[in-house]
Amino acid sequence: MVLSDPACCGHPRAATLTLRRWSVSEWLASEAAWRGLLSRSNADTLFLSWDWLTLWWQCFGDALSATPDILAFYRGEDLLGIAPLYRRRVVRSGFLPASSVQLMGLSWRDTGPLISEYLDVIAATGEVDAVRDACVRVLLQEPAWTECVIGFTVAGKQWHEAFARCDRARRQYLRNLDPLVSYQADLSRGFAAYLRALRQSTRRSVWNLRGRLAVHGKVSFELVAPEEIASAFSDLNRLHQLRWKQPAFAGTSLTFHTSLARLLGARGELALSRLRVAGQVVSVLYDIRKGAHQYNISMGFNPAISSKISLGLIHLGYAMEAAVERQVVTYDFLAGGGQRSDYKRHLSQMRRDLSCVQVLRGLLLPPLYRWHDHLRS
Repeated sequence: MVLSDPACCGHPRAATLTLRRWSVSEWLASEAAWRGLLSRSNADTLFLSWDWLTLWWQCFGDALSATPDILAFYRGEDLLGIAPLYRRRVVRSGFLPASSVQLMGLSWRDTGPLISEYLDVIAATGEVDAVRDACVRVLLQEPAWTECVIGFTVAGKQWHEAFARCDRARRQYLRNLDPLVSYQADLSRGFAAYLRALRQSTRRSVWNLRGRLAVHGKVSFELVAPEEIASAFSDLNRLHQLRWKQPAFAGTSLTFHTSLARLLGARGELALSRLRVAGQVVSVLYDIRKGAHQYNISMGFNPAISSKISLGLIHLGYAMEAAVERQVVTYDFLAGGGQRSDYKRHLSQMRRDLSCVQVLRGLLLPPLYRWHDHLRS
């Protein structure tokens, strides 16, 4: 399919792209092509990676009764973009049926499946606008869907603009929802420089109070070996239960993360760590390292150790110090808040705004949601 719709005033380079829809077998046989494109893009190297999205699909796709729809965009024989979509039936607001198209890695407004961040198309550097527009063109030419969701993306504005360019008649109703902020620490100048950039109270919690923790016994920070992944996740769930009254991961989510951890551990990309005091595991930090970028996926610690220290902040300090030794320059806390404080903001020098773009079409959903949004405004 050549994307040459003259009625669409999208990015001019989008019209030169050719669409090939990958079957499931073609998708699973295209790992090298996916990895190569990701390496030539500015797309997120974890949440849009082959490993993350294929494993997400294998773990959650059947439960969602979903159908994959992988759009691959070429110019000639060169793969320049991938839009990893899927389709499923949903019910919104308890009674409104919708035929939904979403990016893999998220089932919007569902509590069960794992939530991914930084979702977008994967496109070669300099081609991302063309690939987004080409994706929008494909979607607008297909009448079957009534909802499209681009979930937890940093490119919400760009998706809005792409739909506006290709839908001059404004037949679709666009909504920007669920704003979140993710925070990142700048480790590019080393750990000592990072500490100096912190507020005094935060620096004290991360660094100065290590000595106070040592009063309870010998403190040791250890990176978990691949053969100890299962026991480390057991520790993580136990400690998370103490603080949050539920495990960090259970059921299919636990299967997803333990499988991913084993895969990444074999490649040296897992940064799962434990903090011991007097030989006892008191904190577990689950991080993933992709090149110079380290992601903090989850953590759990024993809140009963001491009310005068933040065990979680001390462990994060050890983890960032170890990350610097492995040439990490950005430590990503991702989105979400703490139980009592906005600790991610205090630890960070950078932030990224995320949102979900919902596109509605058809005779029923756009007028209903316009009316709903008007009442709330």
